[in-house]
Amino acid sequence: MRVPLAKYPGMNRFVLDWLDGDERFLPRSAGAPVPARPAHRVSGSLVEALRESNQRWGVFAGDALVRWASGGTLTIIAGQQVGFAGGPLYTLAKLASIVRFKRDMEKQGIPVTAFFWLATEDHDYDEVATLNVPVAHREVDLLRIRAVRSADRAGKPVVGPLPIPEELITQFLAQHDIPRPAWLRPGITFGDSFAELIAATFGSEVILVDALLPELRRAGAPLFEQILANHDRIQRVLHDRAEELEAAGYQEQVIAREGSEYTLLFELDDQGNRQPLITNRQPAPERTSTSALTRPLLQDALFRPDIFLGGPAEVAYYAQVNVLHELFGIPQPRVALRGHVLVAPKRVARAFERYGIDPAEVFRSTDEILAGHEPEGVARIRELRDEGRRELLKRVEQIGELALPADHSLASSIQRSIGHLEFHFDKLAERAVKGLVRKDRERYAALRELAATLYPDRHVQDRVVSWYSYVCQHGSEVIERIIEEVEPDSAFFKVVSL
Repeated sequence: MRVPLAKYPGMNRFVLDWLDGDERFLPRSAGAPVPARPAHRVSGSLVEALRESNQRWGVFAGDALVRWASGGTLTIIAGQQVGFAGGPLYTLAKLASIVRFKRDMEKQGIPVTAFFWLATEDHDYDEVATLNVPVAHREVDLLRIRAVRSADRAGKPVVGPLPIPEELITQFLAQHDIPRPAWLRPGITFGDSFAELIAATFGSEVILVDALLPELRRAGAPLFEQILANHDRIQRVLHDRAEELEAAGYQEQVIAREGSEYTLLFELDDQGNRQPLITNRQPAPERTSTSALTRPLLQDALFRPDIFLGGPAEVAYYAQVNVLHELFGIPQPRVALRGHVLVAPKRVARAFERYGIDPAEVFRSTDEILAGHEPEGVARIRELRDEGRRELLKRVEQIGELALPADHSLASSIQRSIGHLEFHFDKLAERAVKGLVRKDRERYAALRELAATLYPDRHVQDRVVSWYSYVCQHGSEVIERIIEEVEPDSAFFKVVSL
């Protein structure tokens, strides 16, 4: 089932306009062939470090890296925070999108190297150490499992090298009743766990890039120096772009710190804590960390991707930072939107056809969905409610005409009474509507389950629900099914039945 992304709750307005052909701030070139680029010099130490780290995770990419370094392939890249147990469903949708791109191009005889950037330098521990799993027969649709950072750990350390708390693993395994996998072995870090899970899922189709890889940081040292040397100029360029976006009716994705300067780089201390780098002092490259604004520059300078595939926020980042690509002479890749996929068991998805429900309707409450499919009875109840309210107000007005000349203090009491009566009258009518729409219990239960699956606890499924939970429920074929169905760089999202 294909549904316009405009119906997806909270979709970035800039992205919708961009998909519709507005290229004022970001070229689109959807469907256009990607021009071949000359090979650029890649550090041999970086290539070897990528080979070694991937081999440690279970990705054997030596030959693929040699071909890439020689300039013999088209390069596509995406990335994501290293969430516990693979993170939410949109992470899988992003990986599926990059694999789909790769497979489709290789069918056309175009060799492709696909990279996936692991954002191990992120310091949002609460987000990384939280996972929502779907549950049944509960008052809520999701069960949140999470770990809280120990109070004795000060600062905000980068999360990739941190060990996964045993309590988090215990909760996860208890919910899924599965043997403990190697990627959740005792003491494993968030970064290594995420990488090993992706390697076990996608094999060698995707080469993984640890953002904290020392050789990567050293290769980026010249760029870090340029950023520090051009600090004031970068700030002016970014502020100018912010004004242009605002004038067009958009909001910048990354705002300036305290309304003044944008954070460009961070420095890592001995405990891995990130602090904004606001001086002209150049720390060692291994201690230098990029911000959301400069990560695309590092990625594009070192890997020179032909295509960057990102989520809505990442597409909007490029509209904000591509002015810096021009400033530093870094080629900007073609930007493509990752595919958007929601999933539902076939038994649940059948409710769409059986009850004539538009997929976009699941982003409403069950009562609202059903009310829209009971037009005559619901309309009559609301018509009676409105008639009753008018008659009530008419009688209260008549009481006032008789009583107010004798006691003017009754005016406030009458107004309060009107408010109470209207409130209870409306509540009565709405209860009647709910009773009417629930008269078909089987239909109500089916649509309640549909909404709970795709819009659990009023959140779009792919933003919050663990994708690995679906693998546990439906088997590894879920992965191939999503790769087959995902539509990257499309103005539609898909509801896929499993």
